[in-house]
Amino acid sequence: MMIVKLPKENYYKINKLLVSPQEKNENVLNAVLSGMNQGVVYVDQIEEPRTAIVYAVGLGYYLLGDPENELFNSHLGNLISTQLKQESLDLCGGTWFIANIFNETWKEALKKMVDGRKYYVGYNVYYELDTVRFNKGLEQLCHVLDEGITMVKITKELINADENLREELTEYWSSAESFTQYGEGYAVLKNGKVISTCYTCCVNGDRHEIYIATFDQNVRNRGLATILGQQYIKECLKRGIGVFWTTDESNEPSKRVAGKLGFEYSHRLMSFEFEF
Repeated sequence: MMIVKLPKENYYKINKLLVSPQEKNENVLNAVLSGMNQGVVYVDQIEEPRTAIVYAVGLGYYLLGDPENELFNSHLGNLISTQLKQESLDLCGGTWFIANIFNETWKEALKKMVDGRKYYVGYNVYYELDTVRFNKGLEQLCHVLDEGITMVKITKELINADENLREELTEYWSSAESFTQYGEGYAVLKNGKVISTCYTCCVNGDRHEIYIATFDQNVRNRGLATILGQQYIKECLKRGIGVFWTTDESNEPSKRVAGKLGFEYSHRLMSFEFEF
């Protein structure tokens, strides 16, 4: 076989390819493999996978297993250009291939199959919550919402009623029901419309990955991300949930918000990116 789609009931077979502590603890990757979040898995063979590529919808790809598996690698370029390109477009409108790399050898393998495209090598940075810092931040930061602006918990009804929120969440979650059962989130409303939101984009056991999105550009840099993040984290801590934050190393605004909320740098992971 060349590269085949792995049926969901066989996702457990990928677990043996998670070797390093980073692979075993990667929230987004494991959320897909557990079936909690939306994703697709491709392998060299179904029975005994030696190499795999995991697509976490809206969040990127993960290359696992043997990076020197020539049979897999020789077909990967074509898979990316055809199947993965169309899948990304259909599922979330994505036009970039963004691979998260745990093994440096994968970078060399990918270089051979980019077909002359311009590619970028960067890093995603990972943060863990320092609850002492978070609680200190609660004391220091006092935000007052403007008149006409309210903060509410995300419910199934709100998701179904607000198109922006629904499109945002269903990139990662199969349904509003699935999100409200397993995830957590808050939204800021202006005149009844969601203008900013903070929510769980994936769940890996008791580890939740936080994501913040602002739909109204006019309210950026007004502290909404911080107040939403505070409310979200308070609720997660009350429920005994661990909160984690990941962002691109070059995304300074995101890193600043992470710092304000009490997140501490944990580690970074290489990413290999190019336009489909």
